[in-house]
Amino acid sequence: MLSFRPLRVTDFPLLLTWLSNDHVKQWWNDGDDTLEKVALHYGGKEPDIARFILVESGEEGESPIGYFQYYVVSKEVIGIDQYIGEADRINQGVGTAAIRLFLEMIITKHEPQQIIIDPHPENQRAIRCYEKVGFVYYATELTSNGGGAYMMKFDCPQMNDS
Repeated sequence: MLSFRPLRVTDFPLLLTWLSNDHVKQWWNDGDDTLEKVALHYGGKEPDIARFILVESGEEGESPIGYFQYYVVSKEVIGIDQYIGEADRINQGVGTAAIRLFLEMIITKHEPQQIIIDPHPENQRAIRCYEKVGFVYYATELTSNGGGAYMMKFDCPQMNDS
C-alpha cells in the first residue's frame, strides 16, 4: 500500500542518498550534493510548495521510497514533481500508482482545474508513466538553464459537478 507523509528534517539524509542515485540524478539534479545543500533547498518554508515522502507499506513495515511535491501555480493550476528514490522500485508500476494517488490527494484538497508536470523531453520512462495516468502533452518550453521541458497537463474532474 502506498501513502504520503509530510517531508521531515530527519528525511534530509535519505533525500541526499536518493539525489545521489544515478537514476534520480540523471533527471533531477539541482546541485544538492551535500546535506547542507539539501537542508537549504528542502527545508525552506515556501508557502506554495508542499513536500512529501512516498511510503510503501507491506509485511515488513513501512519503507520510504520516493519524494513528491506540489506547488500552486494559480487557483486553477497546480504543478507536481516527483521521483522514486529506491532503484529497486522503478519499472514496477509504483510510480504510476503513486501519481494517481497523489493526484487524488491534490484534487480532494484543492479542487484545481488542471495539474501540470514538466519532464525532460528525453525522459521517456517518465513521460509514458504520466500518459498512463492521463497527462497529455501541450507544449515544449525552454527552462532557465537552456534545456527543454515537455509540458504535460491533466484536466481534473470537478468534484462539485452533478
